[in-house]
Amino acid sequence: MVKPEELLLLRAVLEKSDREALSFYKDWLRIVGFDKLDGGCFRLLPLLYKRFSEKGQPVPDLNKLKSAYRHALYRNSMLFHKAFEVLAELEKLGVPVVLLKGSALVAAYYEDVGARPMSDVDFLVQEKDVKKTLNLLYALGWKNKEGPPLRGSVRHIHSVDMLNGVGYGLDVHWRAFYQCPWDGADVVLWEQTEKVVFKGATIRILNPAQQILHNCAHGVRWNAVSPTRWIVDVMKILEKKAGSINWESLISEASARKISYTIHYGLSFLKSEFNADIPENVLVKLNEVPKDTREIRFFKVLTSPPSPVNIFTKKWLVHSNSMGNASFWEKAAFFPFFLSKALYQVPPYVRRRMRDKRCP
Repeated sequence: MVKPEELLLLRAVLEKSDREALSFYKDWLRIVGFDKLDGGCFRLLPLLYKRFSEKGQPVPDLNKLKSAYRHALYRNSMLFHKAFEVLAELEKLGVPVVLLKGSALVAAYYEDVGARPMSDVDFLVQEKDVKKTLNLLYALGWKNKEGPPLRGSVRHIHSVDMLNGVGYGLDVHWRAFYQCPWDGADVVLWEQTEKVVFKGATIRILNPAQQILHNCAHGVRWNAVSPTRWIVDVMKILEKKAGSINWESLISEASARKISYTIHYGLSFLKSEFNADIPENVLVKLNEVPKDTREIRFFKVLTSPPSPVNIFTKKWLVHSNSMGNASFWEKAAFFPFFLSKALYQVPPYVRRRMRDKRCP
């Protein structure tokens, strides 16, 4: 899940001892360094700058870390500016919104706009408000990143990436979890959201338990850019909300969403590698939750690189979950229709990977 060189940088960010953190960073410089820097590691550099710049000690290549921080600060500031313009218009239309992923984490946990790089701003609306939301975005000049405007039913798609004319992105979700496409899956989530004040606006975010679930479920999935920052994200939540996390609710939601295998995997990794403040009985209970073969298979598919077989299997499992207890034959009968809608969501980099026959 995490490459050795990524682990060095993660330890430099998360290690409590400043001396040891600097040692991990120097080891990373010696083994990898900025010449071989990849996207996943680049996303951790602003946090390293924040950590080392406040200590007043000599740090190799501190200016390079500072440059990464300033880049993230500028881009995030512009992203938030563009996103909050949209959120203000949605509020006028009476559309409730929940900020997700990086934007929510910056608002509630990082407390520094430049500390956590983001490629877009993710937010959740209710399915009944999708048409209204997308029509507003189209009217404001935003376009669908993956192709033509999304029209008609959105039942078989969980989100859509939107871009404005200067390349800033919004990711509009109406299902919070890719693995949970069935009707009513997010009812409890909406009932338990919290409100925080950020940049002068009151915004909704997930509560700490739901936040951990969402970041683990999203973070462990395969991605073209290594998604190691989910580890720091969850560690930040654990650090700031250790005494107010409803672990029983987390276990119950993981079970109801059929992602207990995924959450156990992610939290066990954090516990073993970074001594995360996770009660041992939580891991025991997650491990004891009954899991069917479909849940485990779904996890393995989502954590593997894309291939034609992988994508087909993933779409079948999403479709199967969306139809609940329907018979196999009922699911098979509707699968072609589902595919015609769901393949709309396959990102361009995956299509290029398949076209170039570079899929493993």
